[in-house]
Amino acid sequence: MADDNPQERPPAPETGEAPMELDLAQVRVEALMLQVASELMSIGAGQLGMIPGMVNGGDAVQASLAISGADALVETLVIAFPEGAPLPPQVEELRRALADLKLAFAEAVRMTEETAEAGGVAGEAATAPPAAAPPAPPRTEVPRPKIWTPGGEV
Repeated sequence: MADDNPQERPPAPETGEAPMELDLAQVRVEALMLQVASELMSIGAGQLGMIPGMVNGGDAVQASLAISGADALVETLVIAFPEGAPLPPQVEELRRALADLKLAFAEAVRMTEETAEAGGVAGEAATAPPAAAPPAPPRTEVPRPKIWTPGGEV
């Protein structure tokens, strides 16, 4: 019997607790999306220099990717709720923080462009594309067009 052989059993944890296993049936997708969006926003803020002590801040491409990813997750959460229904406080809080982060990103891009122009490279700065494009504006839901059916429009 394999159970009788102590070498084939997994080692017992030293803390006396059973190892934690993720039960995917218990994971709420909304909670996971909120967590990931929050972490992406923290990364974006760090890249913009908004988090003191972040070693590798200042990467506009990474900041843009983080902000765009968080924006996509937050807007997906917003769309998931019925129109007119109040959003959970966590989603509203993330939306406000994301708006602030987008403004900070736009300001950082503007300051970078002004610094480049003031440094005597105005011609190059005017013709060169910015280091990273600002995140896309939030998507708004477009009303569906009416379609013709034999019984009338739907």
